[in-house]
Amino acid sequence: MSKKKKQKEKQQKKSYREQKLPGWMEDAEVLDIHRKAPMIRTISEVVYSQIIGKREARQLRMTVLIPDTGAAKPAVLFFPGGGWLGAAKDRFAENRWALAEAGFVVATAEYRTIPAGFPAQVVDGKTALRFLRAHASDFEIDTDRIGVMGNSAGGWLAEMVALSTHTREWTSAEWGDESEAVSACCALHPVSNLIGIGEGLDPDAVAAHDSESSPEALLVNGRGDGPIASVPEKAEAASPAGLLIRKPADVKAPPFLLIHGTADRMVSPAQSAHMAELLKEAHVPFRYYLLEGVDHSSDPAWYQEPICDLIVKFFEKKLGD
Repeated sequence: MSKKKKQKEKQQKKSYREQKLPGWMEDAEVLDIHRKAPMIRTISEVVYSQIIGKREARQLRMTVLIPDTGAAKPAVLFFPGGGWLGAAKDRFAENRWALAEAGFVVATAEYRTIPAGFPAQVVDGKTALRFLRAHASDFEIDTDRIGVMGNSAGGWLAEMVALSTHTREWTSAEWGDESEAVSACCALHPVSNLIGIGEGLDPDAVAAHDSESSPEALLVNGRGDGPIASVPEKAEAASPAGLLIRKPADVKAPPFLLIHGTADRMVSPAQSAHMAELLKEAHVPFRYYLLEGVDHSSDPAWYQEPICDLIVKFFEKKLGD
């Protein structure tokens, strides 16, 4: 039988099959879709905490991406940056979506910002973590496999949460019976030490960070109480580097992924270099990547496929079965 005749018979057989399909008509184009990936459900505006003040109550919210498999999955809790002045929770969508497509539940949480001072942000971050565990069945989360992630000030918060799992010093009453354990931490151009954020940057940036009105000074001191360098002990207590230095020898810190751009104009790359050195000295597993010529969060480089893949592979390795 000729090749042309075989193709004709194949087309006729296909046509006979398609004519039996519900909804078929002569001009219909029939596609057979392979179901490779699950649908990703998005649950927005989830209230994870309520802060009741003297005159008002504030609800803190998160957005949760859930690969709809019906089985328990590892989760990543993301904290957005914003210089402690803002925490727009739906940032870094490309990176979060890549994690969800790879099979992770991904939650992104807002938190209190200035004028709320330290440690309100850490209290909120740890509350968000416990909330996810308390609602693991709702979000299909494997509670033994939860990591944290953040960018800039959100990277600071991810590191603070990851390095304070051994203490309940900053634990609120909400969801208080749940564990605060973290299995992995990814920090993108993070602040790791509140002193020295402007190290090596241009003179204007250095002066801004040395000012008593810098975000880090307002975070720790409040308004008008001096620059961050004037309170080194308070700065260390509110820094991931300080937590790591003071970490008890019998407490195991989770593995870290640090990524920083060499052209960052807001948070010195030296922040991540110093943190990597401390992790090395403390025998904490880590990977540290420098992105040549890349600036802070607004640089499109952070949302490209190679960076998304790097983050996904880190969490796959550290939160895998």
